[in-house]
Amino acid sequence: MAFLKRRMFNVWLIASGQSRADLEEALRGHALGHNLTVIPDETAFDVLARDIDRDADRFPNLLMYLVRDSAQAPPDFLHKLKASADFRHVPVIVFHTGRIVPDIKHLYSLGAASVIRVPIKFHGLVSVMRTIEAYWFNVASPPPIDGPLRTAWARHVQPL
Repeated sequence: MAFLKRRMFNVWLIASGQSRADLEEALRGHALGHNLTVIPDETAFDVLARDIDRDADRFPNLLMYLVRDSAQAPPDFLHKLKASADFRHVPVIVFHTGRIVPDIKHLYSLGAASVIRVPIKFHGLVSVMRTIEAYWFNVASPPPIDGPLRTAWARHVQPL
């Protein structure tokens, strides 16, 4: 009997605080067995993104972004991400806690693939992570990770 090799995905979680710890635990231990990179904030993401080539083995297939309670403009980060030639094609799941209610319509208009409220109970978060696993890694086709997009994008987009 032949076994299919399971494809490993690179997931980058941009988050901080207790909700980050809960998301990370749910991702590592209860749902995803993929390569997880935890990034503490948007500034650290900028440093990591600046130093990685799109065809690097660790380039993300999926970004998860937790809107922090103190975040003044989470849409700014998403807008900057989706304006990037290298990251605009990477799906972004935006998480928020019950204390923060972002402008969901605006987040989707900026390119969020999903906007999810972090469940209060940990078992609810585990259930959400299993649903993400089932959809994003077993059903959806991931974005390509080979070769730079900057040149291809420039050929097809006219300046505004």
